[in-house]
Amino acid sequence: MQQIPDEDVTRALIVSGHLVDAPGRNPPRFPQAQVGAVTAAMSAAFDAWHVGPGTTVICGGARGADIIGAEQALLRGASVRLCLALPPDGFARRSVDLEGTDWRERFERLCRRARVAVLPGDPGRGDEVFARTNEWMVRLARALDPEPRAVVVWDGRPGDGAGGTSDLVRLLGHNPGPGRLHVIDPRPQEISRSPWE
Repeated sequence: MQQIPDEDVTRALIVSGHLVDAPGRNPPRFPQAQVGAVTAAMSAAFDAWHVGPGTTVICGGARGADIIGAEQALLRGASVRLCLALPPDGFARRSVDLEGTDWRERFERLCRRARVAVLPGDPGRGDEVFARTNEWMVRLARALDPEPRAVVVWDGRPGDGAGGTSDLVRLLGHNPGPGRLHVIDPRPQEISRSPWE
């Protein structure tokens, strides 16, 4: 078995991104049909960054990027911290459930295997809780590594509200590129490349 030098192992990795689209989203952003392609792209990114037992993966637990990333982390023996914006059942109703899919079951399995915490304090109004959760995840990651890496499933555009993927990228302050930020664009015509290539 190949020994990976400690400096090449990713210590802290944030995974975030778009929710898998609800039916009727127009234009589509992350269709359910793209889950397999996004999973393969995320797996390749994790392999390139040597995600494994020395890594803590931090994510928000939503359907799509978060759940895919947490599952990929667990497959590699990494630690996973789910930072939920709301208590689990309410969070699942808002950010996980999608009729006709297995996202809820996948979320519940992750909750049994990961370290789960709910954003402390009053959730506030609207999407403010998701913006605060992004800030919380960045703080946790920076406590483990001053320059954490991030894999984001993102079309490169502003989000639908506060606390979206573009907000997280802004908080990280990373320039898009292979060193610290890996972007996977989930739209069918873009899945093989990032918006900056």
